[in-house]
Amino acid sequence: MPVLFVATIPAAGHVNPLLPVLSRLVAGGTKVVAAGTEEFAERLSATGAVFVPYPPGVLESADIAEATQSGSSVAVIVRVLKATETLAPFVADQAEKVSATAILHDSNALWGRIGARLADLPTVSFMTTILIGAGAIKALSLRESMAETWPTMRSMPAAVSGRRELVRMFGKDLVPPTPMLPLRGDLTIFPVPRELQGPDDRLDDTCVFVGPTSDAGAPADLDDDLRTFIEGPDPVVLVSLGTLHAAGAEFFETCAAALGELPVRVVLVTGRAEPETPLPANTLGLPRVPQTDLLARTSAFVTHGGMNSALEGIAAGVPLVVVPQQVEQFLIGQAFADQGAALVLRENLSGRSVPADELRVAVRAALDDPGFREAATALGERMRREGGADRAAELIGAFLSERG
Repeated sequence: MPVLFVATIPAAGHVNPLLPVLSRLVAGGTKVVAAGTEEFAERLSATGAVFVPYPPGVLESADIAEATQSGSSVAVIVRVLKATETLAPFVADQAEKVSATAILHDSNALWGRIGARLADLPTVSFMTTILIGAGAIKALSLRESMAETWPTMRSMPAAVSGRRELVRMFGKDLVPPTPMLPLRGDLTIFPVPRELQGPDDRLDDTCVFVGPTSDAGAPADLDDDLRTFIEGPDPVVLVSLGTLHAAGAEFFETCAAALGELPVRVVLVTGRAEPETPLPANTLGLPRVPQTDLLARTSAFVTHGGMNSALEGIAAGVPLVVVPQQVEQFLIGQAFADQGAALVLRENLSGRSVPADELRVAVRAALDDPGFREAATALGERMRREGGADRAAELIGAFLSERG
């Protein structure tokens, strides 16, 4: 029996798209051993995988969230570099203990790549977003470029130092050159639609786009309170900036001002924050929701533009209003906008707040213009034809058979 060792990164947007793939691999006869933080133990174990906990305190989702919220695209890399010092030997040791055939790692889990090299094992990279080239900065205004550049420059010395330490520990042959992330593997699976990816010299025959891997949700799976709230003729608007970004009091107040008087039912995902003022009668604030299930009943989705959330919305045929918090999310949102399925409000990229009237106009457009829903539905149908989790599991299974 082939054995696949999986090195995850502690972020919901990276783990969730992987879960259906692992379930199918286990069902097909592959032994899967998945390493991760305790936060994701239940979800990983539910796929049938054997869960192995990372050493505690090395890297948690809260650490990634803190680095993400700093505004620096390099701050997360600094955390990854430090964690790799401990996790790369851990991955190599655990993979050898279970006689792994190969290691699957998240494209940002550098410890999975180095651990595989230490154990002399082939790799599958799970790439949860599109590749973004250096020319992406051309899409930004001067003000947006400056807002991105200064925090990044502050993190750069720590990144250089962190990479130097990894070279000292593991040797320069095992540490990828800069820029290190995202990482490709001997096989790279993109759980995203091919049509969203622009030309990129890094793409070759080992890179395969399979479309979104998440299984569709169903309104029947909502709990009673949430189902009761969204019942009725008014369309449902879901507002969520994901698990890594701080949607604070100012954003909640903007949503209240923009959407509070509209004939809609607003489900506002608050995360770790709490609204400082009462929400309008048409708004329900919840720290988290079963997103795929709720999207099956949603008419418009206000999102930060993380690839996983955006794909879940489009898979449900829901038009997006993208409020990007970083450049990658802006480019993802723009890719969906180019397909006619999204609108993008980019003020946050330059440190400004999205005006309430702009958010209101965008949400009304997403609700009232049938072209947005038609484009989202059509794109969702095309994405599903790429194969999703079934295709990903088939490719990984064949890869394991060849290596086994």
